[in-house]
Amino acid sequence: MKKVLVIGAGAQGGPCASILAGEEGVEKIHLGDIDLDLAQKVAAKIGSRKVEAFNLDASSKAEVIAAAEGVDVLINLTHLKFNDVIMSAALAAKTHYVDTASDTPFLEDWISGEEHKLQRGFKDIGKTALVGSGFAPGIANVLTRHACDQLQRAEKIIIRVGRKSPSASDEVVSA
Repeated sequence: MKKVLVIGAGAQGGPCASILAGEEGVEKIHLGDIDLDLAQKVAAKIGSRKVEAFNLDASSKAEVIAAAEGVDVLINLTHLKFNDVIMSAALAAKTHYVDTASDTPFLEDWISGEEHKLQRGFKDIGKTALVGSGFAPGIANVLTRHACDQLQRAEKIIIRVGRKSPSASDEVVSA
């Protein structure tokens, strides 16, 4: 991974860009945000020539596609209302995609075993779309590690992802 596009310079995007700036294999980090002043302040605080801040409207598929041209991976750290636009743009730009949060329709498809509408497109171009990586894996891994650190020994770890059924019942659906 030589060139990375991080969309969102806030509470997740800033730390992500900072961590990536310290990675030897990363040559360039494009840090895009609707708030150019914020992106520039984050880049200045990181203090690495690898980080380039620029203005980017995450709601504009055309802007995201243009920004994603030539990058190895697009990391979406914006509000989840932009996920479809940004993920579609990553597919159009033929790059890998990562986000840290997913919305209910995506999770419902995943839990039901149905293929997400863009999944086939990413497979067809040989790219990966990693969605919801801030939860599982992510927070689930952190919480599991914390629990294991409190134990002398762990024989087995089972992680189940579940949600309350949208129906009126108290049924919990797990995958």
